[in-house]
Amino acid sequence: MELRKFKEKNPKKVGIILFTITCILLISGVILYRTFAIFQVDTTQNVINGSIEDPGDIYFAFYKDGNIQKEMPKKSDGYVLDESQSYCGVTGAKDSKITISITDEETIKINGVTTSRTKCNLYFVKGVYILGKGIPFETESDGLYEVTHENVTGTINDTGFQKTEYRYSGSDPDNYITFNNEDWRIIGLVNVMTSNNNVEQRVKIVKNKNIGSYSWDTSQNSQGIITGKNKWNESDMMILLNDYYYNNKTSQQCWQYESGFKVKSISCSFDGIDNHVKGLKSVWSIIDEDIIWTLGEAFDTNITTPNAYQKERIVSGEDNKWPNETSKSTYHSIGLMYPSDYGYAYGNQSCIENTTLGTANNSQCYETNWFYVGAFSHAWLLTSSNKSESVVHFLNASSYLSDMSDAYGSNGVYPVLYLKPNVKIISGDGSSSNPYQLVQVLNF
Repeated sequence: MELRKFKEKNPKKVGIILFTITCILLISGVILYRTFAIFQVDTTQNVINGSIEDPGDIYFAFYKDGNIQKEMPKKSDGYVLDESQSYCGVTGAKDSKITISITDEETIKINGVTTSRTKCNLYFVKGVYILGKGIPFETESDGLYEVTHENVTGTINDTGFQKTEYRYSGSDPDNYITFNNEDWRIIGLVNVMTSNNNVEQRVKIVKNKNIGSYSWDTSQNSQGIITGKNKWNESDMMILLNDYYYNNKTSQQCWQYESGFKVKSISCSFDGIDNHVKGLKSVWSIIDEDIIWTLGEAFDTNITTPNAYQKERIVSGEDNKWPNETSKSTYHSIGLMYPSDYGYAYGNQSCIENTTLGTANNSQCYETNWFYVGAFSHAWLLTSSNKSESVVHFLNASSYLSDMSDAYGSNGVYPVLYLKPNVKIISGDGSSSNPYQLVQVLNF
């Protein structure tokens, strides 16, 4: 057996080694901890105004147009939270139980966090909030587009509208929404006048299927012949939509074209029973009734979309045409589409700017318009033609603007309305298979 001399360990040397190892581990841990998220944000800071309903440390990384940022991009700068890209999780993995949303006060709200050191990657893109949901702008495909109005004068107490609106355009954008337990579609976030004379923005929607084919009006002319008149506030259509349909009435008298200058009276019901159309009584509370529907000046079909938008919104001035001065606005809850609603749905910008609404019967235009693709043909519109006091605009079978028949004729009726600002999207992606679902926020 070989004997070796015993050497006692040097306590000082051991201590130095242990101290060095401890420092290395500590520094490594701090680096890993700090790099778990690129930015650590205290939820009490103004940059997040966090509303965290579950316990645990949460770290945020903000991205603007795909680039990392130190602060949360703001709505005032034109950026919205893209929920389709944003996610939370531990070690970079997405946790499907965690939901992310943003309030009107630009407060990020995270629900479902149960694990500490959860990281949230929040992506912000150019867009606008519609019903509380960030909708990114599209530049090359179907979707939401920013529309700028220039020289919209002589409208709304001669003060003009805001210049910017947001419209869905293209052959099939993701603008489907469940309303009244039916399929409707979002026209856009548009400028309206409220009863307190403020110009505000509201979400405008249209029913995806007509509620029947009826006469717009069946008044008699001075010779006692039924031709109809294009005075919305006195029309049969206004009564049908804002009384019968709005109140779910049954066994009412409606009118349809028969032949020649003849119309026939038919019984119409809107109670949703026995294949009847379902009225709007159950959704009264979320329809904004505080909106002035401008009826504007009468005009012909040889007009571009921007010029039609101008004409539709005039509420002052002498035009000596129809409708008359006393019928240029209304407070009714339910209306019809404007010609410009159809025009701004074109996915082809040239069709909006350069093609008149009455000649846009080429495939380069109508095949890029979701109204047309959705078979919104033979659809009555809200506005009047300047041909005579009996003529109302409508979309014909080829879905371009027409004024070739009197108001007593029959066309499809597609109700249009505005939603209150306290209505929010709670689920869905806006596609036809997964439409947006709504909830009313009562403490708004």
